[in-house]
Amino acid sequence: MKVQCTREDLVQALAALGRIVPSRASNPVLNGCLMFTQEGMLVMQSTDLDLSLTIKIPVMVQEEGSTVVPARYFLDLVRRLPEGEVDLSWNELANQLEINYNDNRASIRLNTWPPADFPSIHPRARGNSLKIDGEMWKNIIKKVIFAAAPRELRPNYAGVYFHFKNGQLSLVATDTYRLSLLTLPDTVEIDPEETGFLVPAAAITETGRLVEDKDQLEITWDLKLVSFQTERFVLTSRLIEAQFPAYEKVIPGSAELEVYADKAALEACLERASLFVAPTEHFAVTELKVGDNALCVSAQAAQVGSICEEIPVEGLVEGECVASFNTRFLLEPLKAMDQQKIRLCLNGSSGPVVYLESGDASYLHLVLPVRRVNSPE
Repeated sequence: MKVQCTREDLVQALAALGRIVPSRASNPVLNGCLMFTQEGMLVMQSTDLDLSLTIKIPVMVQEEGSTVVPARYFLDLVRRLPEGEVDLSWNELANQLEINYNDNRASIRLNTWPPADFPSIHPRARGNSLKIDGEMWKNIIKKVIFAAAPRELRPNYAGVYFHFKNGQLSLVATDTYRLSLLTLPDTVEIDPEETGFLVPAAAITETGRLVEDKDQLEITWDLKLVSFQTERFVLTSRLIEAQFPAYEKVIPGSAELEVYADKAALEACLERASLFVAPTEHFAVTELKVGDNALCVSAQAAQVGSICEEIPVEGLVEGECVASFNTRFLLEPLKAMDQQKIRLCLNGSSGPVVYLESGDASYLHLVLPVRRVNSPE
């Protein structure tokens, strides 16, 4: 194999491929990146056996061939090269990749693995598919992904659920303490009429890094795999084989009390409240109190102090409500919302608060309340 490409193209591809490489590989060759020439392109692949990524970059092919290079070493080396063209050639006898730069006045030799040692990556999923604009996909990820559970704590909730029903696609994530739901109407016609699958959060996050606003992203899935594809990459992941909870049952049909508030004002207030964390607690707790046509936001922490702010609300508010929540859980959906006016739907001290954007019913975020055993003095 002998090709010429730009340092910039190599760095971008290797940075993405390096994120797929497992931190603790069961097989040393999994630390590698398979490279081979195909139709005037350099095809580069990495996998952790659950998630596989293929990226193509334009090159000038002088000799066809393939090899497997240590992905992170290769990335670190290329990052430190000067800007410009890079020549890559594989010496089959020495089993090394030669990297030439500075108009071939300097070179590096990197040990490689035989291509035959590299495991077969997942084939692209075959089955139903849909297409989404890159810019829209990034916005979907921003609004949903943060509610997914950490894989090491709740592996069956560490993903985004794709739920198809009545011609609509709903994307849902939850860690059992909060829930994000985004619905896309008239998305795709599939058979059966209602179905769903759970995609690992790691795969969703990686697509957000790879896709560009101008891209047309094609999502294809079958019973075991899901693939995300553009002209530049294909990312394929195993699905999480777990039953997603009946999330619709936890969303209140109606609210006990509703208020409209300015997103920026509430976000800034909660940022300040988030600083009040007692040494014996793992997170800040904020109390929301609605009454007298105002929303009062307060927090207190032993050995720290307290904060109480009043946020103006629109219109006449009938009734009162007091409930406490994890401050970070109240704050994060605000950072994802696009509208400046939001609707807070409160459901008493033991019920969830539901966030909605004014004039947009497609996005919903729900946060369950917390109960503090001992209130700080």
